[in-house]
Amino acid sequence: MLNQPEYLNLIVQYLNNPQDELLHAEIISLRAASPENEFYFKEVERIWKFSSKSARLELLNTEQAAKNFKFSLKALAPHKSNFSKWLGGIAASIIIAGIGIFMFNSRKNAEVLTVKTHAGQTDTISLIDGSKVILAENSELKYPTQFGSQTRDVILDSGRAFFLISKDPKHAFRVNMGESRVSVLGTSFNLTFSKTKIDLDVKTGRVMFLPYKDAVSSILSAGQGLSYNIEQKQFLARISQNSDSWITKALTFVDTPLEEVCRQLSSCYGVEIAFVSGTRVNKKFNATFKNEDLKDILTVLEQTYNLEIIKRRNKLILKTP
Repeated sequence: MLNQPEYLNLIVQYLNNPQDELLHAEIISLRAASPENEFYFKEVERIWKFSSKSARLELLNTEQAAKNFKFSLKALAPHKSNFSKWLGGIAASIIIAGIGIFMFNSRKNAEVLTVKTHAGQTDTISLIDGSKVILAENSELKYPTQFGSQTRDVILDSGRAFFLISKDPKHAFRVNMGESRVSVLGTSFNLTFSKTKIDLDVKTGRVMFLPYKDAVSSILSAGQGLSYNIEQKQFLARISQNSDSWITKALTFVDTPLEEVCRQLSSCYGVEIAFVSGTRVNKKFNATFKNEDLKDILTVLEQTYNLEIIKRRNKLILKTP
């Protein structure tokens, strides 16, 4: 079974919003994964219905709802000693480290393949379910030759990838990155994973992001993005623009702050670009580029904002007067 707090958080979210297809598919997969999962779900659901507080939880945020319900769970669960003993046994049996989080369910004989790209190299991987992964340079992906019966799991070990996932309401597609995980049913999104940070940008559909095992999940829709600081466990929500520009080489900026323009250019062209300003720049940038050389785009920025562009080794610094 999953880590208990993580599973409980998902159940609480589902009971608060049973119409959510993504949560529904995740819960169905988890319940079917083992008799213990099914038993735990039914116990939580029973106590949820019994609790007088459960009807009010939908008025609270999900994190607070989970905290309140956990209190109710402890107070209301019958056969407390047996139930607690069972939970303790399950919790002790699910300690997973490193690559152990990569679960291919019952397909123990499935071969796990590794694709690693180097500088200046990209690769397109076609998965068994019809999904495609476009792997950027200096990146590594692990995936099975056959998916399990409950979920479709892959690992992004490092780097960046664009995922185009075939829709399957009964089998959630999950990308594991260290302690973090992204779950979808069928959508397209961009992921960048390093030791310190995760960037997630949703192109189409909806995506569930779980930062670490005891956290509450976040759900993002098309056009939304987030940056997650792994060390500080902090989020920065943002509007997602040009998430696949490193593939299409097409960039569209609509009322975009100059700092964000620099970030997106860095992502698209693989060059570190920093913006340094002695004065506040209020003017937003509006432009569209298609297969343009970075030098030409920088010239436009230079003329638009009266910038000084300084080159230092492999870094570009854009500086206002």
